[in-house]
Amino acid sequence: MNQKFENEIKIVEKYYHHLYNQDNILHQIRSFKILHGGGFRYESKGKESVSPIKELSMEIFYKYEEVRDFELESFCQKLNEMVINRLGQIQKMMYSEIISATELTGNKVDAKGAKMNPDLILDMLEKIEIRFNEDDEPILPQLHLAPQQFNKIKDMKFTPEQEKRQQEIIDNKRKKWYAKKRYRKLSYLD
Repeated sequence: MNQKFENEIKIVEKYYHHLYNQDNILHQIRSFKILHGGGFRYESKGKESVSPIKELSMEIFYKYEEVRDFELESFCQKLNEMVINRLGQIQKMMYSEIISATELTGNKVDAKGAKMNPDLILDMLEKIEIRFNEDDEPILPQLHLAPQQFNKIKDMKFTPEQEKRQQEIIDNKRKKWYAKKRYRKLSYLD
């Protein structure tokens, strides 16, 4: 491979990583190269799920005239479209894996046709593991919602009973968190 082509590939990779790091969701995920052709295995409560590594691919086409005339604007536009397409593929794949893992672990909450409400959020909170930081504050999960759903719940208010239930859930999760810590081998709550 000639040096000029290798340099162009490096430019595309840098641009891709720049956009990847700008994405609200994907930039939080650590990535690594895998040197085997296997997949990922999830285990939970005696159940197992195997997910093969999925292939992502995309193409980019340039007309001979665009290359010959060095049409930088066209190059950048097509490159941007290609990278945005790839990020979309990664997000779809990520949410597919999350759905599989959620169903495997039993952390799925059936709303039974109900709209998003505080009790449903608390039901979800009860199903998941919550960690705590060094200040004993809970590290609460993120909700990933479509913009329409977000607009419906952003002003949602908890009643005093729901706030009490939330605090009880967090307190119970805190007890379990500390009981599972390595230096507390004698106590374990389930």
